[in-house]
Amino acid sequence: MRALGLFLFMPLVWGWSQKTIPGRDPQKTQVLILTGYNMHDWRTITASLRDLLERTGRMEVRVNEEPQGAASATFEGYDVIVLNYSNYMLRFGPTWPETTREALLEFVRSGKGLVAFHGSLSAFAEWPEYERLTGGAWREGSAHAPYHTFQAKVIQSEHPITRGMPPVFQQSDEISHGLRMHQGNDILVTAFDDPANCTSGPVKICGSGREEPLAWTHRYGQGRVFTTLLGHDMKSISSDGFRQLFLRGVEWAAGKR
Repeated sequence: MRALGLFLFMPLVWGWSQKTIPGRDPQKTQVLILTGYNMHDWRTITASLRDLLERTGRMEVRVNEEPQGAASATFEGYDVIVLNYSNYMLRFGPTWPETTREALLEFVRSGKGLVAFHGSLSAFAEWPEYERLTGGAWREGSAHAPYHTFQAKVIQSEHPITRGMPPVFQQSDEISHGLRMHQGNDILVTAFDDPANCTSGPVKICGSGREEPLAWTHRYGQGRVFTTLLGHDMKSISSDGFRQLFLRGVEWAAGKR
């Protein structure tokens, strides 16, 4: 009987240890930000995003500034990964080895969450599956007119991320067009890309004159992916609309209501 009791107890201990990682609060959503390379001010922006998430009291956030070489064990115990990383044109950071790529894909496929933030859509042109993971990407033919202030429109008012948000919010940012978008995206927020908003100089880039997607969700395997093109600089991430959208997007991707 004593041996049987030990046998019955051991699986319970093992199951508990799989769910609880020392040093992490099991009552909080576990968030990992992958960053360290980007064409923007990634240090300042990452610190602000981390503070925004942790001030909710519901999330515990860690930052990895050297994600190349990360493996499945690196991502163990996290609910959601936030990507603030770009190696655009292989100029701003290194590409990732196959082990790191597969670890990220499997993390999401298995039912966890991913948030692709702003410049990360320009990453990994040499990795075709990345575009399917994020649901869209900045590739050859993509562009944006000058940074300016515009009205962002919530077009999916009943999605868990946007439910209760104002139908329109003011945003200072870039509006990208010509993105390579994949099927199955549930577009949440758009903005009109004003054709009168143009760059100066010999090569003129103007707005597309169309409603362009700014944020969307989709499924990858069993996982949830939230992508936002908003977030160019500190002014961009300081608007009330962005902060609501980002916070809700992270929690939705993590599987929280």
